[in-house]
Amino acid sequence: MKRFVMCRLVVALCAPGIFCITNQAMASAFQIWEQDGASIGNYHAGYAAEANDASIAWYNPAGITRIKNQQIVIGAVGIMSDFKYRGNVGITELSPQIILKPTPHLAIIPTTVNLNSVTAQGGAFSLVPSLHYVAPLTDWMGFGFSIDAPFGLKTMYGRSSPLRYAATTTSITLVDISPSLGIKVTDKASLGAGFDIQRAYAEFDMVAGLINPAFTFPPTPKTVLPAEDTDSTNKANDTGYGYHLGALYEFNPCTRIGISYHSQVVHHFSGSSKFIGPLADLTNGGPLIASRAKTNVKLPPYTALSVFHKLNPSWALMGSVIYTQWNSFKTLTLNQVAGLVNNPATLVASSTNIQVTIPENYRNTWSMSIGANYYPTDTIILRGGIGYDQTPVQNAFRNVQLPDNDRYAIALGGHFKATKTVGLDVGWTHVFIKQDNINPPAQVNGAETVSTNGHVSGGADVFSTQVTWDII
Repeated sequence: MKRFVMCRLVVALCAPGIFCITNQAMASAFQIWEQDGASIGNYHAGYAAEANDASIAWYNPAGITRIKNQQIVIGAVGIMSDFKYRGNVGITELSPQIILKPTPHLAIIPTTVNLNSVTAQGGAFSLVPSLHYVAPLTDWMGFGFSIDAPFGLKTMYGRSSPLRYAATTTSITLVDISPSLGIKVTDKASLGAGFDIQRAYAEFDMVAGLINPAFTFPPTPKTVLPAEDTDSTNKANDTGYGYHLGALYEFNPCTRIGISYHSQVVHHFSGSSKFIGPLADLTNGGPLIASRAKTNVKLPPYTALSVFHKLNPSWALMGSVIYTQWNSFKTLTLNQVAGLVNNPATLVASSTNIQVTIPENYRNTWSMSIGANYYPTDTIILRGGIGYDQTPVQNAFRNVQLPDNDRYAIALGGHFKATKTVGLDVGWTHVFIKQDNINPPAQVNGAETVSTNGHVSGGADVFSTQVTWDII
């Protein structure tokens, strides 16, 4: 019965990272720029203005009018992140303690176990596929269709370090399906619009810990008992809807400017929260399952302005500035979560109706990139680019689920026209992520509080490949 008195749950679904991606995602927070394989070589410089293949249907549907025949683009981007947490993890629970003064007596008070010098590798590999199709309908109108991922996350710390009590796996997979139209309104100006259907799947896993219930006189140091570790596995999904708009103006055949807007998409996530293991068996007689866990998440709108200019037959320059309105992402409230809560009679009791509130306080961000294309022959293009992404995460709220910070990038890539109708692209981007501290507010999860205090350092490499097929 002592174990029952001392057990506490790290509540399910309690991380901001569940609805967030950097394996780390390769833009600010869990935003992704990798919606095709070719633009990886320029780090998305000029992506709303170049309009060189069918992926423009996603980036700026106004550019569809530049594609003069049916075209299919199939791409895949691999993101390999390498980041490491170093620091401390604290677990606080109500616990029977022997108090020595004024006279020895037993009291139930909050007890904290600090796990120091924790090291955990959080990187993982993620694959981001994409598909784009464009078909001219008339000389002045075209249809586009895209399947891609504008947001996503995957961090994996595993179960071998004490960081498991804060997070093990955090991931989101988001698939955006968008039909679109582009219309040429003058010889130089085009407009476009697309409708977005987003299907999102999220998972957040962690481990609940038990502080050693044994006590003696004089008191012995408290520890966390690995044998009592209990898995918290949480999954949710939703379908959301949005739109994207664009305009493109061609000053001449060599110079054009494009602007695009992707709307906010609100997701009403719902799913299951499962608490399975020794602590669940002890308090609930078996697995504890909440089948209606839910939360609402607003994915931010963003606006891109891009330019493309071909200097001469051998060289082209391009650039992009993107503004993402993250400031609507202030607080994440998780409802109807399975776990344990404090109880006056037994200290703890099982519940499937826990609410967890997590402060986020994201801020709006800027992303900037410049790039160049070199055309040594009619069949080869060499690409390069550099960029900077500002993080929306404020220092006081950075956490291990999404240890995001400002980042800088360098990119290289190339295109080879293999046949009259088939082109091949490859690209590589290396992302430098600034090291910074992690010390967010302690997270209250039902009957248990978990805190982290450390820092994260690392980076990422992005590799891409793409096939472009002109259907002539």
